[in-house]
Amino acid sequence: MGDVLTYLIDGTSGLAPGGVDGKAIVAGVCSRGTVGKAYLIGKRTNLEDMLGTGPLVEHVRDMLVTGGQEPVIVAVPVQGQQSGYISEAVVTGSKVTPQVSGVAAKNADIVVRVATPGAVGTATLEISTDGGKTFAEAAPSAVQNPVNSGEDPTGATLVFAEGATLEAGATYSFAVRCPVGPVYRVGDAESPLVEVEELASGVLDGAELVIQIVKGGDRNEGTFQLSVDGGDSFTTIRTIPVDGLHELADYGVKLSFPSGDYVAGTTYTCRLLPPAPSIVDVLEALEEPLSVYDVEFVYIVGPSDSVDWTAAQAKADDLWNRQKPTYFKMEARLPQDGEDLSAYTAALLAERQNVACRFVTVCCQYGEIMDTTGAARLRNAAGLQAGRVMSIPVQRATGRYKDGPVSQLQLPAGWEAVRPTLEEAGFLTAKKYTGSSGAYWGDSRTLSENTSDFRFEEVLRTTFKAVRLTRDAARKSLYDEAGDPLRRGNDGGLAYLKASLENALDAMVAAGELAGYVVDIPSGQNVARDGVSVEITLIGIPIIREIRLYNRYTYAGSTFDPRIEDYALAG
Repeated sequence: MGDVLTYLIDGTSGLAPGGVDGKAIVAGVCSRGTVGKAYLIGKRTNLEDMLGTGPLVEHVRDMLVTGGQEPVIVAVPVQGQQSGYISEAVVTGSKVTPQVSGVAAKNADIVVRVATPGAVGTATLEISTDGGKTFAEAAPSAVQNPVNSGEDPTGATLVFAEGATLEAGATYSFAVRCPVGPVYRVGDAESPLVEVEELASGVLDGAELVIQIVKGGDRNEGTFQLSVDGGDSFTTIRTIPVDGLHELADYGVKLSFPSGDYVAGTTYTCRLLPPAPSIVDVLEALEEPLSVYDVEFVYIVGPSDSVDWTAAQAKADDLWNRQKPTYFKMEARLPQDGEDLSAYTAALLAERQNVACRFVTVCCQYGEIMDTTGAARLRNAAGLQAGRVMSIPVQRATGRYKDGPVSQLQLPAGWEAVRPTLEEAGFLTAKKYTGSSGAYWGDSRTLSENTSDFRFEEVLRTTFKAVRLTRDAARKSLYDEAGDPLRRGNDGGLAYLKASLENALDAMVAAGELAGYVVDIPSGQNVARDGVSVEITLIGIPIIREIRLYNRYTYAGSTFDPRIEDYALAG
């Protein structure tokens, strides 16, 4: 008792923030800043001085570029965990699909080949850690098969079902990747192999390192230039240090140049996987900022899965119960090494099964994304989508064609073949239109059930804004006299309550955010005992999601000329 309580009625398609439109909290990992502290960000903020580098900085920058004139962003640094992964096994020549488990300990491209067929325990396996170039001597199979590179464990274990029968020649391939990926040398094979190692801090930011030898020679003689964006841009040319060490402190790694004769033109590449926060660390870091700032949505930077989505939905429910309607925006992971679009799509669909989170959106769109310097790198596009949301009114779909393409984003090859499936599953995606250049946002979906009114982000935004406005308006009537219900025409405070709610919603109608509304206070309520129940129906503005053009051809003046009747009437 003694407050305004709000409820959502779903499944009616009558769409079931005050001043929080376009405001967002963004949580992620960065190399500077205090974990859990809120930093107010604007277009003129020097992000590097405040937060350093890292996924949080990259995606906040994306939001600033696309977020309208004066976006209001609250950035929250989060404790990160070192990345790395073991991919799913790609099976060739067998109906047996094993599981792969473990934690990455050494970079490797694993190929496990059945040398002698038979049941698990009888069959023998050959293991390669260099992508099938060389194989170790065959060894007996087991239900659990640890995969080693020589005497060094990779951290991966290949797990077969009890009683499985393995076919001759069948192969099981997967990748093991640590935060610092393998170094590949392109060019003269006699040039020493540059090493990339983590500093004590661990990897702090993702990067596609390119080390290029400009002038040949040994340490203190040869020169090199460095790129962190795959070769789009390079630093100034430097001499190879006399001790062979060059630190990249903002990225948490160092380069080691072994002594030797480096050949000009030789190039070394290495991918750094950015750290990612756990959902537990994220929610802990958000506790204080969410108690201070009232925002439209929370954007969590970094790869996520169904466990994270469910946890975010639970937090959104908690915020709703605390009368702070807020939804969450999250990112799907990027494809892993060796994972094609078909396998990537299948993995996301499997993750999506049995998940219903109406207050959560997940962007699976990725591609080459250009930053403010003109450099492009493979990243998730959620920051660009979040920025678009911040720049448009609540009732507008992010995919509106008139709002233009996402100029910073280049879609991956073959994306259109899988996009409709992912969009139908509730993921945020971008699309190409025949005859138009650039990528455009598709349907702004949530992870709700397909029967939910809140499966579209614009419905969620509109509803949340109306909820905030009507709740604030209703508070004006708390502890007011309701009036005598038996006296005809004497509504007392109930009339004032109704008028206050209508005034709040009138503002949304005038702004084009709602088509209309109905506010009804059912008669016969026992106000003294139960308080007042008000039924509010929000009438949303339909979105044109498909257009069908039917074309036919005829000759002027023929029997089928549709203008004939008009000419006859004119005569």
